[in-house]
This record gives sequence, structure tokens and C-alpha cells, in this order.
Amino acid sequence: MLAGLLIAGFGGISATAAEVRTWTDVEGRQVSASFVQIEGDAIVLQTDEGVQHRFPLARLSAEDQAIAKTAQAALAPAAAAPQMVANATVAQAAAKIDQLVANGLIKANPARATAGKEPIKSFNPLASDEQFVRRVYLDIAGRIPNYEEASAFIKDASPKKRANLIDMLLESDGYKAHTFNYFAEMLRIKDNFEQDNVRGTPYINWFKDQIAKNEKWDKIVYQMVTATGKMWDKKEDGSYNGAAGYLLRDAGMPLDNLANTLTVFLGTDVACAQCHDHPFAEWTQKQFYEMASFFGATTTRLNGKDLNGENPRTRLMPQIEAMIASSDQDIRRVRNGIENYISANQSSIKDRDMNGMKLPHDYQYKDGKPGDPVAPKFVTWSAQDKNNPAYKQKKNNEEKLRTSFANWMTHPENPRFAMTIANRMWKRAFGAGVNEPVTNIDDIEQASNPELLKHLAQEMKRVEFDLKQFMRIIYNTRAYQSEATSENIALGEVYYFQGPMLRRMTAEQAWDSYMTLVLGQPDAYKAPLQDLYARSIDLDLTKVDAKTVLIKYDAFRRMQQKENALMGGGLDMAGGDAMMMEGGAKGSAADKTAATDGPGKILSYEGMRLMRSSEIQQPAPGGHFLIDFGQSPRNIIDGSSRIGNVPQVLMMMNGKAQKMLTSSDSLVLRTMNKVNSPSDKVERMFMTIMSRRPTLQEKEIAKRALSSNGEDGYGNMIWALINTREFMFIQ
Repeated sequence: MLAGLLIAGFGGISATAAEVRTWTDVEGRQVSASFVQIEGDAIVLQTDEGVQHRFPLARLSAEDQAIAKTAQAALAPAAAAPQMVANATVAQAAAKIDQLVANGLIKANPARATAGKEPIKSFNPLASDEQFVRRVYLDIAGRIPNYEEASAFIKDASPKKRANLIDMLLESDGYKAHTFNYFAEMLRIKDNFEQDNVRGTPYINWFKDQIAKNEKWDKIVYQMVTATGKMWDKKEDGSYNGAAGYLLRDAGMPLDNLANTLTVFLGTDVACAQCHDHPFAEWTQKQFYEMASFFGATTTRLNGKDLNGENPRTRLMPQIEAMIASSDQDIRRVRNGIENYISANQSSIKDRDMNGMKLPHDYQYKDGKPGDPVAPKFVTWSAQDKNNPAYKQKKNNEEKLRTSFANWMTHPENPRFAMTIANRMWKRAFGAGVNEPVTNIDDIEQASNPELLKHLAQEMKRVEFDLKQFMRIIYNTRAYQSEATSENIALGEVYYFQGPMLRRMTAEQAWDSYMTLVLGQPDAYKAPLQDLYARSIDLDLTKVDAKTVLIKYDAFRRMQQKENALMGGGLDMAGGDAMMMEGGAKGSAADKTAATDGPGKILSYEGMRLMRSSEIQQPAPGGHFLIDFGQSPRNIIDGSSRIGNVPQVLMMMNGKAQKMLTSSDSLVLRTMNKVNSPSDKVERMFMTIMSRRPTLQEKEIAKRALSSNGEDGYGNMIWALINTREFMFIQ
């Protein structure tokens, strides 16, 4: 099959509608394949197995070169606006995307020439297996591969191994953890809500469950926007009402919540329209309040009365204080705790029978007066939207306004919903959205590749908002499987996706990669599901008595202490500050017993819980590795940072995490100790940390380090590798 010529590897990318024919090279060797496209000086063919191969066009016979050029000429016009295929395979869908990216690259060259830059001839070269395996683990599972995983992939001779690895990782626990991290940052999910002393635990667990079930994105969003009641209310299927956490995250701030909703789900940044007409878009303050009116009958705080017609707090607190006074407890501390406990039970979503949305008292425009009632009305982005089926929603029932809004927003034909999430998912894979910023798609035609953006939105609808399937297509594209672009892309400069951008790891990817180097399989170490919170906090304020409040509050307080220890608090639950890992030497710190509670094992090193970033406190406590490396504090949308700073350098050079990796108990050293020769040890070290073998020059440097430092040289080399830019960047 054109032996020695075809470079196999980017499996899963399909050809266009070309027929299968026999191709002959200059040496007379033949292969049956369909034509995909010409990329610069190379041709891409696809065999019957669905695998594509790229090799120099000049190696084909003169006749076949002419046929290929004719096929390319015929392909270009059709590819400019590819037609959707209802039942397209992953390969076919990926090929259509690749053609649109290629078209965008061609269109980019006149602009680059005007700017005095070199033209982009085609995609970047195909990433090597070593680059690909590390990248795809980081992008899908949120961590580097361990030694066995990287070695197995590189040794695999299957032409479909890239597509197979993508499929495997999308079904892994790592995918669930990494996907949660992404949406937790986008939605500002955290353990402690600022309002009403409420914990976000049921919301966190619910969202993780949605990812684990691969629930469709439109269904997830619909549930969050329409939820009622408390987060810990039990549903008919026995699960908790965690979806209520979305609105309760901004309890008492309906306008802020609406601004966030429009930004994250519709790519419309209109926060300033709360106070005045948008200065750079066509949004008006009146339109913002018309949208807010869909939530005008919704309250996120219950201030009702109990069965006796009294305020629950007024009735309960005097009785509770009398009971506390007869004990030796600190009455002020306990009283404050119980007041917060009762307050949390007033945090609940309810729809009233009257819409209270009015224009603000300082409203200044001619289309209304301060204090005027505001009727709900959907915003439009074009004159054609009035005929859009998404807009055919009834708005005459005050108690169903949120349902109307959710039906409109998540409708497949909503002009922005599918496009916004498709653009965000593209940025996850490539480091930049087709439209930047992803929070503001004001004008589709201003995107770097408008046709690609429109197609991605259609593709999201075609897969029915299945994010896993959508990402499967993206990861199988030739564009994604290209080498990363290492040239500096200036802020505001257009990027055309000749390959992914060179990116620094997120804080979560860096931490989870450290956990891989420490634990090997970090997904085996999990905190238990925290339904204790839901069971211990729930009160029925309409009829609960003071004694029950005290009993339940005591259980709640004990649960909090236990949960804080499990999720990254004190060391009482994890055996002190010793390092504990499976397989450690007898009698060493690693031989100590780790605390367990539920399905997961809890391991610790100098106060750090050794588990995935998705399993510890959300966000991590101050001073933690994750915070120093830029984890979002979850106060603003997409609030993380990948900018280097001095605390990061110090932590990498001599912090707890660095000490953990160079310890004699470290998994890196234990992996190296399975072989005897220094050369083999160095090979294992590089494969474990870098997912590649060392170069001859690196082997020579390692040899000199070992000769001058003895066994300590291995620890020094581990330290050096994890402090390289190569380790911290996704190539």
C-alpha cells in the first residue's frame, strides 16, 4: 500500500465525496483510496478503513498527479459551503470542518501579505505520536499520560490508534473531571455561596452527575434555568435538586444573574445595559429589562410564615437561646451558627403569581418612565428572527415565564445558543475561539472564519447538543492533530487554526499532571459523594420545633468538620503530614495507613489532599498550588489566569509539590527503579514526565549529571524536567 510513503496517523478524518480508485506511485506501488485534498506539496488519501494518509504529491505517477490536481480544483468550490450530512460519520464531519479551516487559511494570506507576514500554505505538519498522546490526554482527561499509557500508545501500530485513543479518553473518568473543571470556571461553581450561608455541594454533585451521564447541553441548561425549590430537595427519582444551584448562586441578584446567563449561554455581553444603553452594540436598557421580566415573578428567598402565621425565625430563636443558655456552650457563637443555618433554609426558588419587574428609578430614556412595569420580550439579532420557531413561546402565564425563556434560549433554532457553546468547545481544543471573545458574538461576520463558525453551530445542532460527540469530531480533525503553532499571536490578532495554539497548562491540568506523577492513576482517589450536607441541613420551616433545629444543627456542624477535612482542610482525617502512596517501601512514610471514607481513598502530603482538582474544595483554599497557579476564584465568568508569577516559580522550584515528586517514595522514581541500567532509567524518566524518549544530547547531559551526583542525580533531573517550559506547555 504505497509502502514507506504514506504517513499514517491522523485516523478518523474522512474524505470528501470522491470515489475510491487505485493510485500508483513512481515506483509502481499501488493503493486503493479516495481523494481527500491537496495540502501544499502533499496529497491526502483515505483508505477503505477510514484512515487518511498524507505524503508528497511528487511521489505519485505523473498521471495520478494530474488526476489529483483536477480533483482538488473540483473540490474547492463545493467545499466553500459544505452541505450537512444528517448521518455523517465522525470522519466525514471532521473532514468538512478541515475543509472550512483550509478555506480560511487561503483567505487569510492576502491579509497576512498586507501586514508583511509570511503566507500560511496549509496546516502545520502532523504532530508526532509523542506530541499527540500528551496533548490529547491533557485536553480530554486534563492530565499527562502515565508511563504505561504513553508507552502503549507510541508502540501501537494500528492506523486507527489516534481515533481509538480519543474514544477511550472520552469515556474515562478523566474526561468527566476535566469537563467539570471547565464548566465550574465558566459558571462560577463553588463550595460556599456568598448569599444566605449556603453550600454549593448539591449543585456540584448534580453537575458532575450530568457530565457522567453525558446529558445533552440544552437539557442541562434548561434544568438550571427552570429549577424550583431548594438545592437539597429530593426529586421523584431520589436525586437532589442540585440544578437550583444555578439561580441560587446569584440569589437576590436577578439582574446580575441574567447578565451572566446571556453571556455564558448566548455569547452576549450586556452587563452594562443594566444601567444604560449599550455603547458598542444595539442593546438598550429597555431591552435588558424586557429580558429580565422573564424572571420578574421569581424569588430566590423564602420569607413566608409557618403554620401558626409567625415568622419561623421569630418563633424559633427565643426558644433555642433558652435551651443554649442552660448549657455550657458559647451562646453567641452557637446563636450565630443557628441563625445562618435557618437562613440557608430560606434560600429557595419560587415563582409568584405577579411579575414585579419595573424600570429603575433613574431610567432616562424616552421609551419609558422610572418605575413603569416591564412586559417580557425576547431580544432579536436580525429582522429574520421574528419568523424563527424559537420565538414562538407563550408569555402570558406569570408562573411559566422562566419556562418560556428556557424554551426560547435552548431551542435549536435560537440564533446564538448552539453557536456559543460550539465556539467555546472549539476554543477548548485550539486555544482560541473562531469568534473572540467567546462571551460576545455581536457580529458573526467579524469572526476569524464566519463560515466555520456557522458550520460548527449547525454541527452542534446535528449532534443534538451532545458535547462529547461534538468534541470527538473536533479531536479527529487534521487541524487539531497538527503541530501546535509556536509563533507569538499578539492580542487581538486573528488566528486561522493551522493547528492548536501553544498553550500553558491550566492550574487544574498542572495539578492533575502532578497527581499523575505521584499516583499513576489519580482518578482512583476520590472524595465521597457529600449527600450528608443535604440530609443534615434540610429544615421544614413551616413546622419545625426548636429541639429538632438544635439536634439537626449539631449533626450539620459535625458534618462540616468532617467534610472540610476530606476536601482539603486539616490533617486529622489523613494521618498527619506524611506522604502516603500505594506501593511505598515498608517502614517508610508511604507505609502509613491512609484514611478512607466511602468509595475513595484519601491520601495526603504536607497538608495537600492527593486527588484530582475536581475532587477537592471548589475553588481550592488560599495558598494551595491551584490558587497560586491561577485557578479561578469563581467570582467572574472564566476567571482563571495562565500568566506566570513569582509564587509559581518558587512553588515549582522548592515547594511542597516539587518535594513530593523528587521524594524517594515518588512514583516517578519507583517507575525508574523497575529497570537497572542508568540509560534505561533515564528513558523511563523522560517517558514518565515528558511522554517522549530523551534525545542523544539529553542522554549525554544525564550521563554527566549521574557521574557527578550519583543517585541524587536522578532527583535533580526530575526537578529539572518539571521546571522546563516543555513540561508546563501543551504542544
